Amino acid sequence: MGRGAVDMETPDTRLIYLGAVQGLFLIALRGRLSPAAREALRAEGLDLDQDLMPAYAFTSWLRWQDIILRDVWPDLPRDEAFRKLGRTVIDGLLSTMLGRVMATAARTLGPRLGLPQLDRGFRSSNNFQCTRVLVERGPNACELWINDIADRPTYYVGLLEAVLGAMGARESRITVLRHEPPGCTFLVEWRP
Repeated sequence: MGRGAVDMETPDTRLIYLGAVQGLFLIALRGRLSPAAREALRAEGLDLDQDLMPAYAFTSWLRWQDIILRDVWPDLPRDEAFRKLGRTVIDGLLSTMLGRVMATAARTLGPRLGLPQLDRGFRSSNNFQCTRVLVERGPNACELWINDIADRPTYYVGLLEAVLGAMGARESRITVLRHEPPGCTFLVEWRP
């Protein structure tokens, strides 16, 4: 079993499902990773020349993200690279078969109705994250809580920007309100 594969003997049972891995590595980053990065991923349990597994350990996913940052955006400050990675993950995920269905539903609902449903989207890509709209701050703003962000708030800023774009928002602004590890509350604002 590769290092990134699910090892049920480890205490961390947080899993990232196939769609997220497929969307990021086989679609969004297709042709963008250097041979050195592909080898580093292989050493960390993700062999992109083999069939993907149904799920991978979240700790592996985090290590793979660090490899991507160094390879794809080496000259950007770490926070900006994480923001770009968050957007890239959503772009790739929405290009999968399941993602296209989710994108159609998201655009139909729009941000106001779609953000409360975001929890379902997270559940389709992993087994541990949940989201909740805490407070609506008007027709185009809310406070959104995510239970576990792995201490990577700017990654989730980029992810939420891409999600809002998929929901039809023309402009968005995501602000970290409270980072209380492992969770975080964001102020999500958009222009329809």
